[in-house]
Amino acid sequence: MYKILLATDGSDHSKKVVEKGLVIAESLNAEVTVLTVVGEYVFSPRVSVQFSDDNWQTINKHLKEEADGVVEEAARPFREKGLITHTEVVMGHKSPADAICDMAREGKFDLIILGSRGLRGIQEMFLGSVSNRVAHMGCSSVLIVK
Repeated sequence: MYKILLATDGSDHSKKVVEKGLVIAESLNAEVTVLTVVGEYVFSPRVSVQFSDDNWQTINKHLKEEADGVVEEAARPFREKGLITHTEVVMGHKSPADAICDMAREGKFDLIILGSRGLRGIQEMFLGSVSNRVAHMGCSSVLIVK
């Protein structure tokens, strides 16, 4: 079965990614995994003395809940079409591009679909983007949705 990894960050632009991904997945009757990557916060006395480890755990819990909502919302149209659909939230300290490529390799995905821009906006034009990095890492075929 053809396997698609669809990366989303919950931005308005990522809705276009879902729309394009749905057309492709439906035409191929593909199995789809919807992924988002979230940075995890850890306690560091050098960074903040106002927050305890419990505060950081609470923040991370809320970030995870929000991320779960992002992937569930993006997965809904695929499930409504009867496609096999999974969701995945990666939390940690990897860059989004590294996390996406690691999952693509480990899961032996045939195609990665992601947006040309996301939550970071115009800044990405100057600093390099997740989509550009994923495309150049060679971890799978990549479709960048504009």
